[in-house]
Amino acid sequence: MSSELKALDDLRRRIDAIDDAVHDLLIERSELAAEILAAKPPTDDQVSAMRPGREAEVLRRLLGRHSGVLPAIVVADLWRELMSAFVRLQGPLEVAVCAPEKSVGYWDLARAHFGTATAMTLHRSPGVVLRAVTEGEGIVAVLPLPQEDDPAPWWQQLAADVPNAPRIIAKLPFVENRASRFEDLGALVVAPLDRQQTGQDKSLLVLATETPISRAKLVEQLASAGLEGGALAVTDRDRDQPEALYLIEIDDFVAKDNARIADFLESSEGSIDRIVSLGGYAVPYRSED
Repeated sequence: MSSELKALDDLRRRIDAIDDAVHDLLIERSELAAEILAAKPPTDDQVSAMRPGREAEVLRRLLGRHSGVLPAIVVADLWRELMSAFVRLQGPLEVAVCAPEKSVGYWDLARAHFGTATAMTLHRSPGVVLRAVTEGEGIVAVLPLPQEDDPAPWWQQLAADVPNAPRIIAKLPFVENRASRFEDLGALVVAPLDRQQTGQDKSLLVLATETPISRAKLVEQLASAGLEGGALAVTDRDRDQPEALYLIEIDDFVAKDNARIADFLESSEGSIDRIVSLGGYAVPYRSED
């Protein structure tokens, strides 16, 4: 054997050894996932073990330390696949995707985030998807980002503020793959889960009022209460909806019992009838390149 072939053979053996080591670590990690499940207090078997805040922190940490020629998106995709697999080891996970127009793009967003082995269904109606979340076992919904001109905004259905209602918990894509996207789409993930604060978060609120108020004034009043953000969409009053609803995105983690919400309601002097927290999401990772 020539020296060149021997060197190549040595490199391949080193790769094989690394592959075996990575595989052994994956087996060990799956065993730890089983131990975590056993250590957790008993919960509703119908609730997914997914923790989007923790997943966001893991990806930010790994991508922040990443180096070398392997593209960061490959690392992100590998870990997204692994995290979804380990979630399924700990409980149910199914995804209902709402794609009213561009089904391929929304389906791809969901598949990239939740992994190749996660069961998914495709629907045209947001109502069908939200009912699946409310009635199903371990089901999360993927819905298009709210649009100003949407004739039937799905986020209105979350504004009823009923007990155990699903809430927004993530935004897709969390890590954008610029090389494979052909539709400029984004989506929100909805599930009956609590979200976790990550240090880089946004929150979504619905403000309801019988008396319309300008967006500029509303944003100014919110900022005065320490709630910096902006209005994403507004729906006016009509005979089927007695209130005007304002969908507000806040540049911070704001829990539903946050004192700033109470301060804002007090300062509004009755112009705002109620505020509903729709949840929120960890701010997606954006690389500098």
